[in-house]
Amino acid sequence: MTESAVAGQLEETLGQVALFSRLNGRQRARLARFATTRDYIAGATIVRQGDTSMSLYVVLSGSVRVHRESEGGGGAVEVERLGPGGAFGEMGLIEDEPRAATVVADEPTTCALLAKWDFQNELREDPEIALSLLPVLTARIRELDSRLAQAQSQ
Repeated sequence: MTESAVAGQLEETLGQVALFSRLNGRQRARLARFATTRDYIAGATIVRQGDTSMSLYVVLSGSVRVHRESEGGGGAVEVERLGPGGAFGEMGLIEDEPRAATVVADEPTTCALLAKWDFQNELREDPEIALSLLPVLTARIRELDSRLAQAQSQ
């Protein structure tokens, strides 16, 4: 695949990521320009819970399993499985907190990585990107609030 074809695929895939769904094509193209790709073998740990968070990962091919260690030491709980177009590590683009989960490749997997510093430089260049993220982030907060209310009522 040519470099421009890869960039086009990255731009299209970024449009499938909820966090970037409200960005226009020019903004996605600029972010895709900074993305790199990495291949992982089946069973490889891509990120580990508690590690420093410095990049967003977007699954281009293959699939991954996301799991969290329970607080009481009762083992890992699977949170979700992600395939092509799935993303993890979004909050690492915004905050300096450790990873909240471990992500393992279920099969040979290729991910695009967008580094925090590149993303933040783009925010400085184009503050409209930040404004486009706000509705997505508030929707996520509302969803978590709704889940919390349901859990409390049970």
